[in-house]
Formats: sequence, C-alpha cells, structure tokens
Amino acid sequence: AKESGQKTLLIDLDLPLGDAGLGLGVTAQYSTADAVQNFARLDSNFLSRLVVKHSSGLFVLAAPGKLVNVQVTPEAVDKLMAVARQDFDYVVVDSGSRLDLSGSALFQPDAMIYLVSQVGISELRNSNRLISEFFVNDFPKLEIVLNRFTLSALGLDEEHITKALTRRAQWKIPEDNAAARKMQNTATPLAMSDSSISRVIRQMARAACGLSAESEKKKKIMGLF
Repeated sequence: AKESGQKTLLIDLDLPLGDAGLGLGVTAQYSTADAVQNFARLDSNFLSRLVVKHSSGLFVLAAPGKLVNVQVTPEAVDKLMAVARQDFDYVVVDSGSRLDLSGSALFQPDAMIYLVSQVGISELRNSNRLISEFFVNDFPKLEIVLNRFTLSALGLDEEHITKALTRRAQWKIPEDNAAARKMQNTATPLAMSDSSISRVIRQMARAACGLSAESEKKKKIMGLF
C-alpha cells in the first residue's frame, strides 16, 4: 500500500486463528467469516462494510476475534476474490496452511504465491513436499521466502538449501529479534519502521508491484534512521 500508493486489501483467511488484525493493531467489527458465510450476497457494497482501514492506508479483512466454526469452500473464496479484485488494485491473502483451498482462485495462473519457510530440517522437508505437490508446473507463480534467515544456524550453505527446496529462494528475511519483539508488543507493522527486516519487506513489495528496486544509496540512507 505504501510503496505503490494503490488501493490494497489484506484478507486473513488463516481461519480460525488468524492474527493479521492483531499484528496491525486494528479492531474489526466484521471478519472474513462474515464474508465467506454470506458469499452468495457478497458484492462491493457488502465488502466495504466488512473491511477496516489501517493508518498506513491498507484495508484489512480480518479473521474473527473469537473462535468460530466456519466452513470455507473454494466457491466462497472464488466469490470473495472476484469482488475484492474489482475494488482493489492489489489483494494480498494470508491463507496460512489451508491446503484445502488449492483448487480455488488463490491458485489461479495469474496469482503469485509466497511460500514462507525457515532453514530447518523439518521446514525444508515440508516445503519440498508442498513444492513437489502444488508447483510442478510454472503456474501458479511461486516465490520462496526464507524467514528468520541465519545461514550458520544449521551449517547449511545456499547450495544445499536450494537442493532441498528444488529451486532457489528469492527472498531471505533476516533474523532480527529486537524488531520482531517491538512489532509484537506495539502492534506496529515491521514495514512501517526501519530494520533489516523492513528493508527486505519493502523490496518484496516493490517487486510485487512491478516497481524498480530502491537504489543502494537510498537503502544506505534509510539505514541511518
């Protein structure tokens, strides 16, 4: 939302325990559950009443604040995505580990999937299994994000990591415990402050929007603040 200046929506589909709203410090009266439970009458006007706007300009369709039993079907997701894409330039979906939605619009050919993993034996193995099952062809497009990246943690070099994943990781989010704790304690998104994590997040956002990378000079200046 900040990098592109375009209308952007974040949908938390990590039901029933999604916490995107909590991380952003927003309180929502309605949620993703309301959208998927009433998808038959979902339109632009209805969706506009369900979302909340964050101070950054980002619109959020949050997961419910209480534990609810909601059935999320590919049909409901398809309708939600169709309506959202009519009203927003960018639609970002946190789908958690919902493999049951692989047949929905989330995996359509023009979608970009970000597979978030870590450099650990079990994480790399599970990522390998997901890639082999769902991304054997070029569609949907896939980019791998290695979170909390510390190359020396397991003594693995990048060649071994690439071999384990069957492809190269495009993004490496560095370990920065202080920045992560501050975000969790203050509900201030990492991208809204300056840290080693936020610099990579901003580069990811620019790439997703088709914008050129920030210059090395600007990145160095940003690091001073």
